[in-house]
Amino acid sequence: MEQECAVFTLTLLCLIIEMIQGDTVTQTSKSTPVKETENTSIHCKYDLTSGSTPVLFWYIQDPNQPPQVILNAYSKQEDIPPRFRNRFSASHNNTEKTFHLNITAAVLSDSATYFCALSPTL
Repeated sequence: MEQECAVFTLTLLCLIIEMIQGDTVTQTSKSTPVKETENTSIHCKYDLTSGSTPVLFWYIQDPNQPPQVILNAYSKQEDIPPRFRNRFSASHNNTEKTFHLNITAAVLSDSATYFCALSPTL
C-alpha cells in the first residue's frame, strides 16, 4: 500500500535589508516545493561592509499573520517555539557568510513565507 504525501510550497520572500553601513542579506530562491516528511533547507547569504558582528534571524509568516521569530544564530533548541523545536535548526558559516534554515520532516503547517534577517550587535 503506497502512502500519498501532500506537496506544498515554502515561499521564500527575497528579503534584502540594507543597513546604513551597506550590510545586506539575501535569500537565493523564491519558493521550494516540499513533500511532507521531506527535509529541506532555505538558503540565506549576507554581506557585512561595516565590520560589525551580525545577529542573524529566521522568521516565519503564516497567511494573514504577522511574522514570528523562529530562531537566531544563538538559539538553543529550548529557545525555539514548540511548533518548530527539534525540527528546525540553522547552520551558520562565518567564512562563507551564510545562515541556512534546515527543516527536518516537513509538515503541511510549515507552508508559509520565510524571512532571513540580520542586525548588527550594538
